Amino acid sequence: MTTGAEMLKLLRTRKKQHTLPQPFYTDPSFHELDLKGIWENRWVFAGLECEIREPGEYFVVTIARSSVVVLRDNDGEVAAFFNTCRHRGSTICPPGRGKARSLACPYHQWTYNLKGQLTYAGGMHGEFDPSGIALKRVPVEVFSGMVFVCLSDDAPDFEAFSSTLEPYLVPHDLHSAKLAWQEDLVINANWKLVIENSRECYHCPARHPELVRTFFLRFDVDADEAYAGHAQICEQAGVLGGTATGDDFQLGRMPLTRGAISMTMDGKPVCEKLLGNVSRGDIGSMRWFHFPSMFAHVLGDYAFFFQALPLSVDKTLVRSKWLVNGEAEEGRDYDTQKLAELWSVTNDQDRDLCERNQEGVSSVGFQPGPYSQAREGHVIKFVEWYADGMEDWLTPDTRRAAIAA
Repeated sequence: MTTGAEMLKLLRTRKKQHTLPQPFYTDPSFHELDLKGIWENRWVFAGLECEIREPGEYFVVTIARSSVVVLRDNDGEVAAFFNTCRHRGSTICPPGRGKARSLACPYHQWTYNLKGQLTYAGGMHGEFDPSGIALKRVPVEVFSGMVFVCLSDDAPDFEAFSSTLEPYLVPHDLHSAKLAWQEDLVINANWKLVIENSRECYHCPARHPELVRTFFLRFDVDADEAYAGHAQICEQAGVLGGTATGDDFQLGRMPLTRGAISMTMDGKPVCEKLLGNVSRGDIGSMRWFHFPSMFAHVLGDYAFFFQALPLSVDKTLVRSKWLVNGEAEEGRDYDTQKLAELWSVTNDQDRDLCERNQEGVSSVGFQPGPYSQAREGHVIKFVEWYADGMEDWLTPDTRRAAIAA
C-alpha cells in the first residue's frame, strides 16, 4: 500500500475525538504529505508589518521546504517572493531581517528590484532577454498589522478569518506597534503535537504555575461571573468582546484572573504605554488561533505572537514575538526581560511536554487515546480540521500522484 493510500485509510477508519494513529506523528513519509497537503496549500502566518515598516526592509521565513522573503517595496506595498534566484536557484536573502535597495543573489550577483524584476545579470550571452524573468511571487494577505502567505496559487478563502478578526483588533493598532523582542525555540516533536499542546489548558494547573497566575481557566467554577463582569469592562472601554469561530480559526476576548491587569509574572502591566488606542489596560486578553501555524494574545500593554513551523517529522520551530506601543522606549517604558519572562518560561515548559509526548507516541505501546470533550475542545477542533483537510486533499483525482508517491 502506498503512503497516500495508507494515510487515507487511517483517516477514514480512525476514532473520532481521539489522538491520531502513530504514523501521523512519527512517519517521515506522512510528514512529507503534511508539507504538501497542509503547509504548501494553506495560509500561514509569516510575520508582522512592523518588521518591514520602511521600503526595502524584509524578513525571511521558511515554510515547509520553501524559503520566502517578505518585503515592503518602494510604493509602500507588502510583497512576498520565493527566496529562490531565477538563475540556478540559490537562496538570495539570508535568514532573519534586513534592509536593501535591491535583492542580489550572492552566487552570480543576479539582481532584482523590490518588485521582483530582474535588473542585472552580468556575463550572460548577447541574445539573453532579462525582461521576462522575475522572482516568483507568493500570494500574500496583510491585515491588522499581520502578514500571511500561501505557497499555492490556488489559495483557500482568507476573508472569513480576516474580516471576523479585524474589528476586534482595530483599537490595538498593531500596524503602529513595534517588535520589542523575539525568541526562537526548537522543539523535538512533530508539529501537530506542538499545536495540540498549544490548544488546551488541561495541563496548565499542573505544568504552568506561572501562567495560571493570570491566565483565566474557563473551566473554573466562577467562569460565568468573570466573563459577565469582563463584558461590562469591554463595553466601557469601547472594545469588541465575545467570541467567533470559523473553519480554521477561533477568537475571543477573555478575562484574566482576579486582580490581574496583564499576563505577566505578577499580573501588573509590563509597559507604561498602552498598546494602540485602548482607553484602559484592564481589558483582558484578545486571543485567537489560526491553523496551522499560530496563536496570539493582545493585552492592554503588549501583544504576544506564537508561530510554529515544521522542520522535520519530529522537529518544530517555535518563534515568539512581543509587540509594544510603537512610541515606547526600552529601559524607560518597558523592560525586555520582564516583557518576555512569562511566555519564555511557558514555552520552555511546553517544550518538555511536547518532547515527552513525542517519545511516548513513538513507543510500540502507543495507542490513540480519547481527548477530554470538557477540556480539550480546541484540540479536537484542530485534529478534525487537519484530518478533514488531508482527506479532502488526498481524495480528488488531482492527488493521485501524491497517493502513489
